[in-house]
Amino acid sequence: MRITLAAFTKQGGRLCLNLKQKLNTQGYNAEGYCKYHLDGVEVLKDDLEEFTKNAFGASDAIVFIGAAGIAVRAIAPFVTSKDCDPAVLVIDERGKYVIPILSGHIGGANELASIIAKVLNAQAVITTATDINGRFAADSWAVNAGCHIMNINMIKKVSAAILNGEKVGLHSDFPIEGSLPDNVIISDSEKVGICISDSSKPIFSETLQLMPKQYVLGIGCRRNTKYSELLNFVNFILDINGISPYAIEAIASIDLKSNENAICSLSTDWKIPFYTYSANELAELPGDFSKSGFVKEITGVDNVCERAAVKANSGRLVVPKCSWDGITAALSKRDWRCRF
Repeated sequence: MRITLAAFTKQGGRLCLNLKQKLNTQGYNAEGYCKYHLDGVEVLKDDLEEFTKNAFGASDAIVFIGAAGIAVRAIAPFVTSKDCDPAVLVIDERGKYVIPILSGHIGGANELASIIAKVLNAQAVITTATDINGRFAADSWAVNAGCHIMNINMIKKVSAAILNGEKVGLHSDFPIEGSLPDNVIISDSEKVGICISDSSKPIFSETLQLMPKQYVLGIGCRRNTKYSELLNFVNFILDINGISPYAIEAIASIDLKSNENAICSLSTDWKIPFYTYSANELAELPGDFSKSGFVKEITGVDNVCERAAVKANSGRLVVPKCSWDGITAALSKRDWRCRF
């Protein structure tokens, strides 16, 4: 998770440095900025609007250390939708309170607030109704379960029904494991419900559609392949196999392609991770894969796209290698279950 920290006072800057160091020791990628010079954090040189604009595009979370009003005014021009906005939090400069103010569930601000509060021995101030009432939050569950939310506007319908004590139906095309949350029942007859499927099914009058991300897209391509060509080919492969782009959880390839612009751009635009593996890692993978002497001569392994796809999610190969004009693609699918 890429976290941008911004402080506006000297005391806030010291807290910024402390938090940055502690988050990075826990595996986060945190960068700190302060209006005042302080060893270990960058000087916040840009005006706040420009800084926030850049942070919105480059960060998974933004943490403002200072007054909540400063944060609200800073982010206001850039807030678009809860399914794409980063998590935004505010911490007072003494580090007593950690307050998520944007993307509490989908962006993970609530969870991050709890983590930071533990790190700082502070208090997380959570205000979302489902959390403070201990109720099921469909959007948080969807994110943690690896589902894409197809119609973000329906989240409030499901949450409102649960908070009002109404029954919410659940239809799943996948096996269900665990105990269902309170007020959620397996039924297609409720007015409001959740449908978990790899296709759009308006089962209920008001249906929250969730699509599991089950597939990894393995890609190989010649150097400097045009992004438009790669995108068109990938969309064609998905279309003819009846697979939605929203069901793709990651892209995978050989490490020789770690900086390939077309693949990196696809990963960025689709907001999914891009994993790469060495030729040895791919070659050691057991399984029946198509072989190419030419590919082995160039890369050191007889197949890139199939092996990379299977390596990334330990799934089964469901779409073998497809080739077009120097581009290859394959898809692996992992087992997914509806777990509560």
